[in-house]
Amino acid sequence: MVLPDRPAEALVARLPADSISLADRIYRARRISTTFGRIYLGIRVHRMIATRLRPRDMPERWSKFNRTSAESIYDAAVELGGMILKGCQFIGSRSDVLPPEYVEVLSRLQDRVPPRPFDVVRQIVESEFGAKLEEVFDDFSIEPIASASLAQVHEARLHSGERVAVKVQYPEIEALVHTDLSSLRLLFRAVGYLESDFDLLPLIDELGQYVPLELDFENEANNAEKIAGYFEHRPDVVVPQIHWRYTTRRVLVMEFMEGIKITDLEGLRAADIDVSPVAELLVETFCEQILVRGLFHADPHPGNLLVQRGPDGAPRLVLLDFGLVKDLPPTFRKGIAAFAMALLRADADAMGTALLELGFETRDGRADSLAKLARFMLDAALLVQQQSFVDRDLFEEIGRSVSDEIRSNPIVRVPSHIVLLGRVLGLLSGVNRSLESKVDLLKTILPYATTAHARPR
Repeated sequence: MVLPDRPAEALVARLPADSISLADRIYRARRISTTFGRIYLGIRVHRMIATRLRPRDMPERWSKFNRTSAESIYDAAVELGGMILKGCQFIGSRSDVLPPEYVEVLSRLQDRVPPRPFDVVRQIVESEFGAKLEEVFDDFSIEPIASASLAQVHEARLHSGERVAVKVQYPEIEALVHTDLSSLRLLFRAVGYLESDFDLLPLIDELGQYVPLELDFENEANNAEKIAGYFEHRPDVVVPQIHWRYTTRRVLVMEFMEGIKITDLEGLRAADIDVSPVAELLVETFCEQILVRGLFHADPHPGNLLVQRGPDGAPRLVLLDFGLVKDLPPTFRKGIAAFAMALLRADADAMGTALLELGFETRDGRADSLAKLARFMLDAALLVQQQSFVDRDLFEEIGRSVSDEIRSNPIVRVPSHIVLLGRVLGLLSGVNRSLESKVDLLKTILPYATTAHARPR
């Protein structure tokens, strides 16, 4: 069979757009509103108890309530799946907004994504290409090698003999995104009207910005090629090649990459791969993306990072899954360089000014309103500096403390790219811990930060 150069532009048998029934829409909206409505009423009750009765065990009451509420959201996300599952995975990483109990419970959703039946996958692929699966692929695995909230990945082989990974989007996801976003936006707008200090609409706006982009696999393919271009001069960083001839908005076909999961310490050692260079390579790779290029892979969890043993025996890092890639604002690198220099000088006031330049917003718009946060971050950096490497437990404790400071007044909003950067740093720190790495994150990052200048993209 001869396929057109871009199948998405010349389909002859695409099925109608997938949708969900009115009854399902109503049920999902009711399930979402009742879940979050009960939580909101619980918050009001606990506030009343705290202000009127002032029991000594109020912190414990709040903690118990938060955990129970998070569990109810978790149950709804597992039941509804799709957009709600994806949204709760995302919101669960927002420690700057949510109490730690929510983050702890919702982070478990990363492992609750069962795959779809093969018949569903076949229908989507054949719909996209207007041809039988066997006409497009010489071989196609029935069992997926990975499944996520929006799509799953299968190993396959083209008729040309090339081994490929095929990412297939779930059929109803696009409809669910629009339906669930509308329900969430309506709900949180009503809550925001009743509670001026309980504004979660920015979170919904972020979901509305990021998730539709993740549904466009052609956009993901473009992201992969951009990141690959950044490292074309480095043989120790690899990105799968995109097969554009077989890629559409809902099906992404790319080079199949062998490798060892980056946190598989036993596997790396069995392959005679030195883990210390792996950790250093990982940090350098993200410094290049974030501080030099201004565009970065924003979801570097261990499943998206593989390690190969190069021909010379040196480790080679494989980056996968570019659905969530963040383009930093042009002023970011100037702001991060100013923040790094102020940090090196231990100048909390200058750090506060740099935080404003980076996009932090306060009620009064003044840099000195961020002085407390800046001093706290300075103390945390000095504490980290006393260690030979960043201990994961210390890093997480600092992250929780900084999040507590951010959630307090007068800070109103943390820019989304800073939140994603914090998540990336947390993931990198966790990977380094798994590698038993002694790499000093601050020592490695600061030279990039203090000399951050844009290169052509």
